[in-house]
Amino acid sequence: MTHRERILKALRAEPVDRLPWVPRLDLWYNAHRHCGTLPAPWRDASLLDIVADLGVGFHAVTPNFMDTDDPDEACDRALGLDHVKNQPYLLRFRRTQRIVQRDGDRTRVIYRHPRGELSAVLRYDEAMRRAGITLQHVQEPVVKSVADYPVLAAIFEDLVVEADQSRYLQHRTHIGEAGVAVALATVAASPVHHLLKEVVPYDRLYFDLYDHPDVIADTAQAMAPFQEQVIAACAVSDAEVVLYGANYDLMVTPPPFFEQHLAPWLKRAADRLHETGKLLLTHTDGENLQLNRFYVECGVDVADSVCPAPMTKLTLADYRRDFGTRPATWGGLCSVCVLPESMTDAQFEAHVDDAIAAVGDGRGIVFSLADTTPPAASLERIRRIGDKLAAR
Repeated sequence: MTHRERILKALRAEPVDRLPWVPRLDLWYNAHRHCGTLPAPWRDASLLDIVADLGVGFHAVTPNFMDTDDPDEACDRALGLDHVKNQPYLLRFRRTQRIVQRDGDRTRVIYRHPRGELSAVLRYDEAMRRAGITLQHVQEPVVKSVADYPVLAAIFEDLVVEADQSRYLQHRTHIGEAGVAVALATVAASPVHHLLKEVVPYDRLYFDLYDHPDVIADTAQAMAPFQEQVIAACAVSDAEVVLYGANYDLMVTPPPFFEQHLAPWLKRAADRLHETGKLLLTHTDGENLQLNRFYVECGVDVADSVCPAPMTKLTLADYRRDFGTRPATWGGLCSVCVLPESMTDAQFEAHVDDAIAAVGDGRGIVFSLADTTPPAASLERIRRIGDKLAAR
């Protein structure tokens, strides 16, 4: 089997020739390439070359958020919007004007619409580049008061979503059989989740939900067509797997919030994607205690970036108990296990052995490091994990 075939069979809970090992290495690669510290044999190598040398699958779930056709498009991160190559659609504004003002590592972006103006400040500094991070930090959010919600709603109503998979198909061709090119719908799993995760500080959003529920409801209603059109564009694409929603946590998206504001949209996305034979993947890289039942009930096919104990409270065995093979588990090993300063050799070996034992017959699992491979990771441990999985 190729890596792509093995991953897809695993996600569908079908038998595989060996357990898939697909460590996410993009941040590790970005960091070392930026710092000029890639190991000597790989000084001029691409990430695809390195993955092939390691004999692992290519992790193609989370994109490089700075890799846009127009550098100014990356600034739409302030609105929680992306223009990256694994999106099978294009975004543009009808009347909204985007004004970008750069000052070193700090960028102010202004959105002018006939109904008003919003602005935000983004930061992308040397520390982030040295860590391999491509997601800009929103230092000053676009929503600063209740008066900003109607303007935000108008800007989202101004958005045009055009189904266009030309960039996605190029991206998939580039990856080939090395991995599965997961298409990106949106990293927010509902309009209200978009507000919480992308454009409003957590504390303000929760206060506004309580103090101004009608305002939040009206804004979410205005943002809904964007979500619906993005899901529709992904449903008609050639992608086998679609990422919709990311970054849940017991403290930030507790069960009552999840049940009201996220679950209906996750189920809606799952139902629409299943109509065209696609798998819904959602990025579950937080503390999922009390949340796992929602992924099952909503029809999620793949729980991506599952991060187990000791970094969270749930073990991989707990996930397998809650999920079975649906959703399939992508992850299962915590990122600190490849850091010698965080785990001794004995602890590392035990962590990997426990994970392998937890997956039973091995169906419905793609092993990876959750959330990602840190720049200081031991390559020897990455190889050791591959050897142990191959020997199972």
